[in-house]
Amino acid sequence: MSEFSGAIEGAITPAVLLAAEGEGRSVLLEHEVYALLSEAGLAVPRHRLLTTADSVDDELSATLGSDTAVVKIVSPDLLHKSDVGGVAVCLNEPEALSATVSSVLESVRAAVPEARIAGVLVAERVRFRARLGRELLAAVRHDPAFGPVVVLGVGGLDTEALLGSLRPECARAMLAARGLTGDTVARALRGTLAHDALTGQLRSSRDAGVPEDLLIEGVLVLARLAERWAGFEPPGGLGLGELELNPLVAAEDGRLVALDGLARLHRPAPRAPARPVAALRHLLTPQSAVVIGASANGVNPGRIILRNLAEGGGIERERVWAIHPRAEEIDGCRAFASLADLPEPADLAVVSVAADRGADRVVGEIVEARRARTVTLIAGGFGETEGGREAEARVRAALAESHRAEDGGVLLNGGNCLGIISGPGRYSTFFIPPHKLPVREGTGPGLASISQSGAYLVSQISNLDRVVQPRYAISFGNQMDVTVSDYLDYLEGDPEARVFAVYLEGFERGDGARFLDAARRITASGRSVLLYKAGRTREGSEAAASHTAAAVGDYEVCRELARAAGAVVSESLDQFEDDVLIFSLLEGRKARGRRVAVLSNAGFECTAAADALFGMELARLAPATEARLAELLPPGIVDVHNPVDATPVTPTDTYAALAEVLAGDPSVDVVVVAGVPATPFQNSLARGEGHRENVTGKDGLATHLGRFFRATAKPVVFSVDSGALYDPLARTMREGGLPTFRRIDRATRALARFAGVAR
Repeated sequence: MSEFSGAIEGAITPAVLLAAEGEGRSVLLEHEVYALLSEAGLAVPRHRLLTTADSVDDELSATLGSDTAVVKIVSPDLLHKSDVGGVAVCLNEPEALSATVSSVLESVRAAVPEARIAGVLVAERVRFRARLGRELLAAVRHDPAFGPVVVLGVGGLDTEALLGSLRPECARAMLAARGLTGDTVARALRGTLAHDALTGQLRSSRDAGVPEDLLIEGVLVLARLAERWAGFEPPGGLGLGELELNPLVAAEDGRLVALDGLARLHRPAPRAPARPVAALRHLLTPQSAVVIGASANGVNPGRIILRNLAEGGGIERERVWAIHPRAEEIDGCRAFASLADLPEPADLAVVSVAADRGADRVVGEIVEARRARTVTLIAGGFGETEGGREAEARVRAALAESHRAEDGGVLLNGGNCLGIISGPGRYSTFFIPPHKLPVREGTGPGLASISQSGAYLVSQISNLDRVVQPRYAISFGNQMDVTVSDYLDYLEGDPEARVFAVYLEGFERGDGARFLDAARRITASGRSVLLYKAGRTREGSEAAASHTAAAVGDYEVCRELARAAGAVVSESLDQFEDDVLIFSLLEGRKARGRRVAVLSNAGFECTAAADALFGMELARLAPATEARLAELLPPGIVDVHNPVDATPVTPTDTYAALAEVLAGDPSVDVVVVAGVPATPFQNSLARGEGHRENVTGKDGLATHLGRFFRATAKPVVFSVDSGALYDPLARTMREGGLPTFRRIDRATRALARFAGVAR
């Protein structure tokens, strides 16, 4: 039987938690943590809790079974015991133990006289090799978005310093506890300092390593404990907000032993009731719509929305309605005095009424009387004032109650959003006229852009105009009802949605776990999920004086768990836009590996590319490839090697032919075609005076490179590194479907991320 075969279902854990709560404590004492761990099946030191030195006897020494003992103060007020003289080591003999217990009690009472002291813990001193990486931080935490999370990394007294000094992927691994498998744990741990040190892969730990299976099984024990007690619905409603073991060590006798433990209690708030996600079809492909808040006399956001809906073509104009107390018609659309006067419930209601002008009352009427199946709430201002917060609470309560009804209730998108542009629905509720934000056809189809910020969507659509046309551009705002994961769940069923780009500021409670599930399913189907997480403060780090809270913020949890679920996480807005561009324009192409061939006509670019491969490696070209390159390259100027420096004298058609040769090499997985187009030997300018060039003509550089790109199935990126004079070249290439950047290192980074070799 495995040493980790403890029963998570036992009676000790709930009794310990309830007893602590009954005493008014939010933290567990160390011996209580040991009880939880023992029941789960993780080894702890042999120990006994004493209240006075008089309790020391021969039986205690025999029970510990070690030559020396560790004496530690037990107090709910002292989380870092060594800072106040609360930890000491002595011989495991009654006389020495008694004296040390007395000394520890006296030191702590003198240092912190107001501290509540429950006693002193006397424990065996576990023997282990205390070297860098061999003391582990193992933690379980309840994350408000993702639920139970397990962290394993470098530990000891200098945990924060080590975690801050090492690259995150080397310092620790972070895993969602739910459904965790041994294979997933192994992949996450390999390459971390803790894994390599404990399994004997470092020079300092050779001949002293422990089996990898021991480490993996220990993590799985913590995951099972986390699922039950750090989830959203722990037994009886009382669970663990955090459980930290620091250090967790591999003892010389082969055990994985927790030497110290800290735990916080919490009663997680209930999650909102599930929403009828299938009903999003009424929001994304409505057959009727009503706008509340359109002006009959002037132009306001509501009237622009009404016009956009009427002119989009997805909804017949006679089924686009407005609510207005006096008008009978606005811009050719019928107007009604009240929602009750509508001929039938609308599929979509757009509420463009300010929060302080009764937007909550309008939504309440729609929900209570079911005057629409879905709502887009444009207005902001709900969370900024006391009155706004009360209004938002009323809206949330009405929607939640509707979802408990047999019909599933009403779905609401927003508030504080621009609304939705739906390709399949052929409509827009953005209050921006088309001449200010045209949504035109692009060569990169299949983008579902789901953003908490409407302004970001405006920027993205404008920046990628005629290049990537969004199939959906969804601004979801405050997530008062429908969440980002609801959209992923629903749009997963659209086979034409190939790239899911998510701009997120925060998850609703529990929604992160659903996001991970959806991301796993979408990426397993061969599609892509791209994520940019804004708002990267370490929210909640002050909630506990633990190493985990100080070293692992909410953003780190989101980033690591999303990556583990298959999402591509961007660290900057530039990187996010690059990801959207390359994953959209290369959709359907697969990188078989990381071997890259680079072509440029500038030596500095060849050097820069070789210096910035972002995890890719330069392909070793086949002899036949080198021979063909030698025939095409200018004779006697350059040697043939990868990166290929074609020099500025290589003409347009030959340049494209060189790219074709590189892409045809079976040892090449991906290709970078760069260059500085300010050379008289390439047709790289738009029509103009003083020259005969035409970059878009049949002999233009963009035309030749486009023909090459469409002829190969391999992933290829391009770089045009020159100023505004060459904007037409870069724009023509992008609009032709070629993923084109303005610096070669930006191109190589994007390609490496597409190939899955760069984070």
